[in-house]
Amino acid sequence: MKRATILIIDDKTSNIYALENLLGKDNYTFFSANSGNEGLQIAFNKDVDLVILDVQMPDMDGFEVAQMLKSNKRTKGIPILFASAEKKEQKSIVKGLEGGAIDYLLKPLDPEVTKAKVAILLKLELQRKELLEKNAALEKSSILINNCSDIICTIDAETMVFEEINVAMSVILGYNPHEIKEHALPFFLSNDDREQIVLLKKSRKEKLSFETRIYCKDRSIKWLHWNIVVKSGKWFANARDITEIKQVEQIKNYLTTVVKQSNDAIYLHDNEGKIISWNQGAERIYGYSEEEALKMKLWNIIPQHLLHETEDVINKIVAGDRIESYETKRITKHGRMIDVLFSASILTDSDHNLKSIAITEQDITEQKIADEEIKRLNADLKANIQQLEYTNRELESFSYSVSHDLRAPLRILNGYTQMIEEDYKQSLAVDALDLFAKIRRNAIRMEVLIDDLLEFSKLGRKEVKKSSINTKDLVLSILSEIGTTSKNNATINISELPICFADYSLLKQVLINLISNALKYSSKKEKQQVDIGYYIDNNETIYFVKDNGAGFDMKYADRLFGAFQRLHSSSDFEGTGIGLAIVYRIITKHGGRIWADAKPDEGACFYFTIPN
Repeated sequence: MKRATILIIDDKTSNIYALENLLGKDNYTFFSANSGNEGLQIAFNKDVDLVILDVQMPDMDGFEVAQMLKSNKRTKGIPILFASAEKKEQKSIVKGLEGGAIDYLLKPLDPEVTKAKVAILLKLELQRKELLEKNAALEKSSILINNCSDIICTIDAETMVFEEINVAMSVILGYNPHEIKEHALPFFLSNDDREQIVLLKKSRKEKLSFETRIYCKDRSIKWLHWNIVVKSGKWFANARDITEIKQVEQIKNYLTTVVKQSNDAIYLHDNEGKIISWNQGAERIYGYSEEEALKMKLWNIIPQHLLHETEDVINKIVAGDRIESYETKRITKHGRMIDVLFSASILTDSDHNLKSIAITEQDITEQKIADEEIKRLNADLKANIQQLEYTNRELESFSYSVSHDLRAPLRILNGYTQMIEEDYKQSLAVDALDLFAKIRRNAIRMEVLIDDLLEFSKLGRKEVKKSSINTKDLVLSILSEIGTTSKNNATINISELPICFADYSLLKQVLINLISNALKYSSKKEKQQVDIGYYIDNNETIYFVKDNGAGFDMKYADRLFGAFQRLHSSSDFEGTGIGLAIVYRIITKHGGRIWADAKPDEGACFYFTIPN
């Protein structure tokens, strides 16, 4: 984990120096500022993990600085600790907390308390940043895999059942993902190739490379070239569609056989007349074996009186003319002159330079390029699989850390606060009780945020199990569970929704999040209304959840589906900023799309699709 950075803003240099020494200069990287403006410039331009901010400063006090930090996109997530005199009024403390501060450091500073508060806040902040980075990396890996034209999948090494597949597999085979995952690899193969798979399973090799024919849904046959890495009971597989290459190869082999066995003389020579290819027909007609012919030049079989004429014909061919059925004479090995019909054309390289003159040729340049490309992509696949495995391990480890390391201090904080409230309720002032209540609410809110983060991280590994779902019944069940109509006094209009083919639990989570958001952001309207329906566009079913609430400015729409991205302040509408990110991930896992349309104070409408 990187070394944490702390920005100390205090108009007294002595206070800054004392705080740096207390926390330990060897433990953290410090930035310091003697005014609010100077501190803001540092925060906006440096990577800061924690701000310790003096309340009383000339020109711009700590509350104003905190407000500026929380209103800036780059710095709004940085935790803030206020440093203040020990007898600071409770109203000012509450004002600081409401302005975005996490806690207060009361002067004179208690070294142990100060160190503990700084340490836990930095740990939480660094872990939050690390989670965001890993989620972004995982999203990129997922996009790369699903945009790859090659098949990328994981297969259970024992049962041969497909566990995870990318979009390319459905495109190539014509089956939808659910149909593919219902069967094992041998189901799609011919009998010969099934036997090959059995032998490869028994080999227990860590790397496998082979070709198979595979039956598509329309019963057409395609050739796939597989490269497999075997690890932890799984086959991490890359398969490239080489059907066209195989077809070209078959044609090439067929033509080679035809040329070699033809009764006609078919041969090639270079621009100097040296013979470079000689078939069985040429051997039969002229009497020279292939070994003898390859040591000869064209002129050995041209009669003396036709040398100049043949040179003219060759020059025409070199100039680009194609000679068809030209009558001429040739001399055999035994000196016999024969009549022949001569047809010829030139073969050139990619730069149109003369390569040879012949009846026919198979240029395998494209084949070699394709082979090199396959090797490169296989190497990339191996690296991608290794990186994906590493990312998954890191994500699981981090999830464990979140569920244990972050929850414990929050529960302790909440428990101790509750004990103080219960034991000293009679002796504490009302302001103090309110403050303890706010601390408990923030601790609970942090625990909810941790739960949301864990749920968000689990979605990347959750398997989508689709089934037919009565969408309207699901919506009615959700409304019954959350009891929205009576609680919010909202008018909710539900269309006759079509049957949807999706993962039941995941689709339920999508609808819960969208309906809850619609009710929440329209709750301040006098006549609250939510519409749930669908429409058909270009044979595509598009579902929507619409409200008449706060809406938002569409220029910020690109932030809607990112984790922790909120378009409204938490004081106006509570929430963690994870809900729409979860919705986006679920819809994309189904192969669908999600978008929104809104206007400030005129409501918002969220649309999504789930392909059948």
